[in-house]
Amino acid sequence: MNFLSHFYFERKINDPQRTLGVVLPDLLRNMDREIRIFPEKNVKKYLEDDKVAQIFKGWTRHIATDKFFHNNIFFIEKTQQLKAYLSPVVINTPIRASFLSHIALELLLDRLLLKNSWLHEDDFYQQLADVDKLSLETFLRISGIANPSYFLAYFSSFIADRYLGSYRNMAQLSHALNQVCKKFWSSGLNDEKKLQLTAALTDYEEELAQNFKVIFNETADYLQKNYP
Repeated sequence: MNFLSHFYFERKINDPQRTLGVVLPDLLRNMDREIRIFPEKNVKKYLEDDKVAQIFKGWTRHIATDKFFHNNIFFIEKTQQLKAYLSPVVINTPIRASFLSHIALELLLDRLLLKNSWLHEDDFYQQLADVDKLSLETFLRISGIANPSYFLAYFSSFIADRYLGSYRNMAQLSHALNQVCKKFWSSGLNDEKKLQLTAALTDYEEELAQNFKVIFNETADYLQKNYP
């Protein structure tokens, strides 16, 4: 799941540190794909400070949510459906349709949360802005990141950009997908392909919108039972 989908399960808790925790794995990966940390292997170190412990709790809920989501029949079926829509778009390009359908599904779910007013990006960004930076720095140092300043600068930029709200515009969502692709295939999609991508996503969204709620309900039940 993507940023807003993870936030959906924490939105009523109103704890900035926990909200940070549920998106921190993706934030770190987006900043630098080479970063690999495993807080779950040294649990005790993260429980000595209450705010650091809440970041850790969010982190564990992120890992649990992604594992549940990626093994759910919903994910398997929807990515296969979406792949059929996107395969004609990426033909004659190095981009894999399976990769694109995975990322596209996650961004479409974020978009549907916004379109259906299940949450608002302002609440998400405000919680991140309220994060205790010292606790974040402590969490990163415990995790083995010797110089957290690089990430702290990236984190501030992420909050300032506030780009998640742009997903209300499907062309902007397509642009975000293309930017992800360019991290792996430098050429990305040309302008004509980006228009095709936007059209394919718009068509598929009509189908997805009819039953997307089920994955959020199932995931919420799973988290409540296993990671309260």
